[in-house]
Amino acid sequence: MSRINWKLWVTVALFVFSIWALCPSINWFLMSADRRVHAEKEKDPILGKVIKLGLDLKGGTHLLLEVDSSQLDVNVKTKDVIDRAIEIMRNRIDQFGVVEPLITRQGDKWIVVQLPGIKDPQSAKNLIGKTALLEFRIINNSQEANKVLDLIRNKGITSDQYRKNSFAYPDIQAAMPQGASVFENKEDSKYYILDKTVLTGAFLTNAKVEFEGRFSQPVVSMEFNRKGARIFEDVTERNIQRNLAIVLDGVVQSVPVINQKISGGKAVIQGNFSVEDAKLLATVLRAGALPAPVKVVEERTVGPTLGDDSIRSGFMSALIGIVVIFIFMVIYYHTSGLIADMALTLNLIIILAIMAYFQFTITLPGVAGIALTIAMAVDANVLILERIREELAAGKTARAAVDVGYQKVFWTIVDANITTLIAAVFLFQFGTGSIKGFAVTLSVGLIVSMFTSISVTKAIYDFLFKENLLLKLKM
Repeated sequence: MSRINWKLWVTVALFVFSIWALCPSINWFLMSADRRVHAEKEKDPILGKVIKLGLDLKGGTHLLLEVDSSQLDVNVKTKDVIDRAIEIMRNRIDQFGVVEPLITRQGDKWIVVQLPGIKDPQSAKNLIGKTALLEFRIINNSQEANKVLDLIRNKGITSDQYRKNSFAYPDIQAAMPQGASVFENKEDSKYYILDKTVLTGAFLTNAKVEFEGRFSQPVVSMEFNRKGARIFEDVTERNIQRNLAIVLDGVVQSVPVINQKISGGKAVIQGNFSVEDAKLLATVLRAGALPAPVKVVEERTVGPTLGDDSIRSGFMSALIGIVVIFIFMVIYYHTSGLIADMALTLNLIIILAIMAYFQFTITLPGVAGIALTIAMAVDANVLILERIREELAAGKTARAAVDVGYQKVFWTIVDANITTLIAAVFLFQFGTGSIKGFAVTLSVGLIVSMFTSISVTKAIYDFLFKENLLLKLKM
């Protein structure tokens, strides 16, 4: 009896834990659309406890990016560059607040990015693809520099055209001061001749949005590490009353005048930013610069309507299938079928609770994995009940038939589930994206179904026999 009580208490504890873990998801499911939007804007703590939905269920943005390795040093491996790019993209997306992004390598030079919940692909591309090369350069106002500016204006070319095809303009090359380059201003298309880089964003430790001035204009404040602070202090001390250009991805953001030596390792980027632009820039600077440019070669947006339809259709089909199975089990196996239905219900609840508690992401293939798990749990219960039926037909009592039935079927069920579990492990190890989601839900479901099909149902039988609540079994 103590063994029976122990199994029942474990089952009850698991059931209570499962309901507790699923409560936030149930509340979220019952919320109106307006309340959900409000909760997402306010970053309600409930979001961290709700079952997470993948791109195919929630909607979002799918991007296929190609890494441009043409500008890399010959000694740099493309694989290392892609790994670094994936790491930086993940940091940017994590800081941007996207839940459960998928970022993975595809082929030799492509990266797949899936962002559930992001409906604006342009903002996603701005966040992910921005190179974010931050440079500090002193403006060159020499006669040579002014001559170069005159030549550029006369030829009607842009700074970008010159940098990409400088050999086509030998007269400009000849007049360019040693180590200098031409850059364009962000706002008014004004050109600057800038000396070589004196400091880069590699020395940054933090970047954040602040508001300054009479109209609380957003700016991006930066902090350098100890070495960067020393370099910045030295540069500002040697160039008082000269303009320091802050250049981001080859475009001049601002050109403040250095009025005095700046100590402490802090600087500000001013560029007439909107609040969103300033937040995006700060996020990108904090996460670091991409090691090579990337371009979008494929773009798909999955709308929320498709996600809602998938959820609704999947829920209804699963509900209908489960109800039909439950009715069949009760009609065909009577009391034993009812016990099996209880185990199947507990099986589904525990699977969903584990997914919610450990914040696994459910995708459509994951839903298929859950359905397959339920089917295997039904199969295990049918094996047990058919074996019990055979023992009853051989003249054994109900209790003896149940004991022998479980003993003879135990290893058959374990073998079937273990072989499928091994396949799921290989799918997770070598699969990508949604295949891994299928493997995770299948693995969790197989372990739970073995527990509910064998241990839980047997404990219920033992308890009913011990209390004389079940004397005969009819099928």
